[in-house]
Order: sequence, then C-alpha cells, then structure tokens
Amino acid sequence: MESPQKLPNKTSPAKKQLIVIFFLTTSLFIGIVIKAGRDYHWWQPETEIVSTLTPGDIKTKIDINEAPWHELLLLPKVGEVKARAIVAYRKKHGRFNTLDELRQIKGIGNNIIELLKDCVIVGTGSVHASDN
Repeated sequence: MESPQKLPNKTSPAKKQLIVIFFLTTSLFIGIVIKAGRDYHWWQPETEIVSTLTPGDIKTKIDINEAPWHELLLLPKVGEVKARAIVAYRKKHGRFNTLDELRQIKGIGNNIIELLKDCVIVGTGSVHASDN
C-alpha cells in the first residue's frame, strides 16, 4: 500500500509573506485616507470661525412676552432661574406692558433692566431666536 502523497504547495513562504505585506500596506493606506478625510473635511466649504462675536453684534431682539424660557437664557445676566421666573410671572400676571415691569421679579433690578434695554422688546414686531 502506498501512502498518499502530499501535493506540493504552490505558494512559497516568501510569496505568502508578500501577500500579507501587500494586504497590510493596502489596509494602512486606506486607513490613512479615511483619517485624513475626517480630519480635514476636504469635501466641505471653507468656514470662518468667529471668536470675537459679542452679544452687541447680534441685532435680534427678543420679545419677553413671547419667548420661552430657554430663549430668555440668551439675554445678559439672565440664568435659568430668572428666565423661568419671567415666564411664570408672565403666565400669572399676563403680558408685560413695559420693560420696567420686570422689576417685580425677584433678582431683577435696575442694573439688569439697563442691560436688557438693547436686547429686549415688549410687544409686537418681535423675533424669536429660534426663527433665525
């Protein structure tokens, strides 16, 4: 009885190593291209980062009779507590007729009212920050 003979392997160890090296090099190249695309955003237009923008540069005024509390957070010196208090006061007492009525809310005094004069309107013709 003859023992079955092994067929000779047609790829040598050196050829196998070259195939592995080619596969790894190709994978590395594809990874570099994907990483560069994600980092540099070459497909998007150039944008300018504005770091010097101040609240005075924004020309939109917020209507204190219409704005929800989260829009009132955009106002200077108005945090979440004061914004929610403005909305609660508005629900309980109705619309504001003048900006000076904000003094009725705890924590809002002359200094804050003075800061808000350029940022707030009372009445019609208003623009919400979410409309922009």
